[in-house]
Amino acid sequence: MPVKVVRTAQGYQLLRGGKPYFIKGGAGLHHYDQLQAAGANSVRLWSADYADDRMNEAHRHGLTVMLGLWLEHASKKFDYYDKEQVARQKENLRRQVLQYRYHPALLAWDVGNELDLESATPQVFRSVNDIARMIHELDPYHPVTTTLTSSVVRLKQIKSLCPAIDFISFNAFGNLLDLGERLEKIDGSTPYLVTEFGARGYWESPVTSWQAAKEQNSTQQAAFIRQRYLKTVLGDRAACLGSYVFFWGNKFEYTPTWFSLFAPTGEKTAVVDVMQELWSGRAPRNRAPNISDLWLTANGSHNNQLLPQTEYVVQLATTDPENDSLRTVWEVFPDIILKAEANDTRESSLATPSDAVRDVVLAANSQRAVLRTPQRPGAYRLSVHVFDGQGSVATASLPFYVLPSQGLTAK
Repeated sequence: MPVKVVRTAQGYQLLRGGKPYFIKGGAGLHHYDQLQAAGANSVRLWSADYADDRMNEAHRHGLTVMLGLWLEHASKKFDYYDKEQVARQKENLRRQVLQYRYHPALLAWDVGNELDLESATPQVFRSVNDIARMIHELDPYHPVTTTLTSSVVRLKQIKSLCPAIDFISFNAFGNLLDLGERLEKIDGSTPYLVTEFGARGYWESPVTSWQAAKEQNSTQQAAFIRQRYLKTVLGDRAACLGSYVFFWGNKFEYTPTWFSLFAPTGEKTAVVDVMQELWSGRAPRNRAPNISDLWLTANGSHNNQLLPQTEYVVQLATTDPENDSLRTVWEVFPDIILKAEANDTRESSLATPSDAVRDVVLAANSQRAVLRTPQRPGAYRLSVHVFDGQGSVATASLPFYVLPSQGLTAK
C-alpha cells in the first residue's frame, strides 16, 4: 500500500493508501497480539535479519512494520572510505529491499540506527543517502528515514548530506520532553518520527556514589512516559508523525527491567496500561500493581553501602488497583558500574545478563525481605517483581554496594 509524507495547512502528515496514518507503535519483537489489543497500529524492527517471521506475525495482527536496514557504525571497524566495504554493504541491503518491498505489512524503511552516536565522518551519511536513493528506485511506494540519537546539533549537516531521506527519526528518552522545541529552533518546521522512547535512560539517570544508575520503578516509568508522550508526540502533531514505545517485550539492557514492558513470563507493566489509554482512550480491564517505594531499613547502612555477610531488611510499598493478591519475587544480581575502565567492554556488559546471586534472600513476603549480603565486595542490585496473578506485574530495583571487610564499617 503506498505510503508518503505530505505537507498540509496544519503541518506534516503520513498518508497510507491516501488516508492519514499517525504511527502508534511498539519497538520490539513479541506480544503483537497485545500491541494490537492496546490500540497500536505498527511495529519497529531494527534489522531484516528476523524480518520474515516478525513481519508475517505483525501482518496477522493488522500491524504495519517500519523495517530497519542495519548499517555498520564506523566505530565498529567499518571504514566508510573503503569503497569495497561500502559497496558490499549496499548490495546486501539491496537484496533485503528486493525481498521485502512488496510485503503487505511494510510501512517504511529505516536506514541505520544512531549512526551519529560515535561517528563524525560525513561519509557515513553520504552512504545513507546513496542507499536511500537506491531504495526509492527499487521501491517508490514507501518512504525512507534514518534514525538519529536525540541530539539535534548536527541535524542540518545530516539533512544536507541526505537529501533523499523523506523524514528524520529520533530515539529520545528523558529529553523527548523538549525534542520538538529543539528541532524547531535548529531547523524550523521539519517532519520527524520518534522511533524509540521510554523510561529515563541509564545514561541520563542520577547515579550512586559508586556510579550505579538509579532505575525508575514501573509506576514511575509509566508517569514519566505519559508526560512525554502528551507533551511531544501528541503535542507536536504539526511535525511529529508518531512514535514507537521501547521495548515491546522483555530485554536485558543494564538491568532486566529497565526498558522491558513485559516480564519474561509475559505479564505486562503499567507502561503498557498507559500506552493503551493514550492509544485507544480506554483503560485496561486489569491494571498493573503500583510501587511507591523500595528501601533498605536503617540497619547500619549508609547510602546503601553495606557490610559483607550481614543481614538487612528491605521494605516494599506496593498496592493494587483491583486489590488483587500480590506475589513478590526478590532477586539479587551483580550490578554494572557505568564508569567504564580503560579495558572495559562496556557495550557487551550492558547487554549481558548475570545469574542471580544464591543464598542472599533469606526470608521474604509480598512487602518485606531479609537479605544477607554476599561476602564478595562490590556492586549489586536487588530486583523486585510484583505479580497480581491477573496478567500484570510491577518492577523495581535497588542498587547497593558491599564494602570490603578489611578495616571498614558502614557508617
